[in-house]
Amino acid sequence: MRSLAVLAEICAIISIAYYIAAAFAARRFARIMSAAPLPTPAPPPRCALLKPMRGLGANLIENVKSYLGLNYPNAEFYFGVSDRDDPAAQVPELLRQQYGARPVNLVVGEATGCENRKVAKLIKLAEQAADADAFVVSDADVAVEPGHLHRVVAELFSSERVGVVSCLYRARPGPTFASRLEALTVNTDFAPLVMVSAAIEPMRYALGATIAIKRETLNDIGGFRALKDLLADDFYIGNLAAERGWNVRLSSSLVSTQAAEENFRDYWNHQLRWARTYRTTRPLSLTTIVLHGPFWALLATFASGGSPIALKFLLAVLASRLLTAWFIAGPVLGVREQRRDLWLVPFKDLCMTGVWFASLLSNRVVWAGRRLEIRRDGTMREVHG
Repeated sequence: MRSLAVLAEICAIISIAYYIAAAFAARRFARIMSAAPLPTPAPPPRCALLKPMRGLGANLIENVKSYLGLNYPNAEFYFGVSDRDDPAAQVPELLRQQYGARPVNLVVGEATGCENRKVAKLIKLAEQAADADAFVVSDADVAVEPGHLHRVVAELFSSERVGVVSCLYRARPGPTFASRLEALTVNTDFAPLVMVSAAIEPMRYALGATIAIKRETLNDIGGFRALKDLLADDFYIGNLAAERGWNVRLSSSLVSTQAAEENFRDYWNHQLRWARTYRTTRPLSLTTIVLHGPFWALLATFASGGSPIALKFLLAVLASRLLTAWFIAGPVLGVREQRRDLWLVPFKDLCMTGVWFASLLSNRVVWAGRRLEIRRDGTMREVHG
């Protein structure tokens, strides 16, 4: 038990060091966000905004409005659904009159032969934007600020070698307990990891909430069809571009999503899908278990029989964890309503430790009601039964 206690104490120290590093990385990102945007190229590149949709998700109308209200002068909007029976198809139609000056296009249908149905929509959407210089892909649950596209486009065209720009995102909590956990996970787990990663290494991946990619870069990686069977399509857009010598950047534009998990099962399945996806795309992500401070601090306390030094580690881990979470969720990401949920962070952390261990047991995930198996190469297939 003594050796187990020592191991747990070492991991607890590592987690405290990580929390401190995350706070500094978050401060760095906050400075980047507050800096003046780069100048937009003249003339402004023609951008096609592609938004695949499925169902009337949380705040879909408001999310679409945030895009149609962008003040970028040379943008076209393409919204994709599988069929006209999808209630999401009504949203662009309803808003077309309100935003009559905007070129709003509804694209119905999917490309064939694709396991990834989001990518199947993207292929159809991109085919309709034949003259675009760049594509900006965003999920249906993403909302943006008015200057978003100016920033992203300026960053994308800041250099000939920049091929992909991706946006970090924050999550707004919904009314349910599960949605509050989901928002905490995004804001205090996912966002800090991205901030730290961006501070210490070149980006070789993209984040699915928003991805801007030059047409030349997209053609170089084989178009969206190169992603047709990949579960982590966002990761591979950046990864394939980096492999071909393009630079991938993290944007200074922060976008927002709405956490909409109805129950704990929804939350668990979502996190389990992410964890198993990370494990197949970046096996190094398995080492993040050493950053699960509350788990290691509790294990050290148990293994040492409640020794005074283990209890001090526990208090130090909880204090540093909560302070870092408060700083990142509030002052940096601006999700100040999450401050009332900070007491849930240690509980959420233990849930994520459970997700980490559960992710090792199988390569199967649930996504949009489909049961999928992730192969070693990152592709997926639907399974039944």
